[in-house]
Amino acid sequence: MRKRRDLMEANRPRLEIVPMIDIMMFLLVFFVMIVLRMIPDSGVTLSLPGASTAQQLPHTQVVIIIDAQGVLHVKDQVMSPDELSTYLQQVKSSHDTDVIVAGDKGTKLQQLMDVMDIVRKDGITDIGIATKNQ
Repeated sequence: MRKRRDLMEANRPRLEIVPMIDIMMFLLVFFVMIVLRMIPDSGVTLSLPGASTAQQLPHTQVVIIIDAQGVLHVKDQVMSPDELSTYLQQVKSSHDTDVIVAGDKGTKLQQLMDVMDIVRKDGITDIGIATKNQ
């Protein structure tokens, strides 16, 4: 009877852990890479102004960054005001558009207002200003 029991234990299926760990590591790397691609415009370093009443906004299609020197960046590309206007008209024609303007703490208020005027002239009214919570 013991021989039969040993024979049954030898034929039992085993759960292999190493291939399962390999698959989990692959999935982890895959999801990290996807999440990193979803972070918009991470190429420009900004020091955002703070506000105690800042709210979390939903993901938007267009993030316009104004760096400390007053240069406009959209999707890791430097744009002039005319190029920004052309880009916004193309984006607006394809679907409803929300815009967030992220200005560095040292950005002049006039530069921020100039960008907001460009956005409004192109017919986009859903505009947000990026801040950090204090």
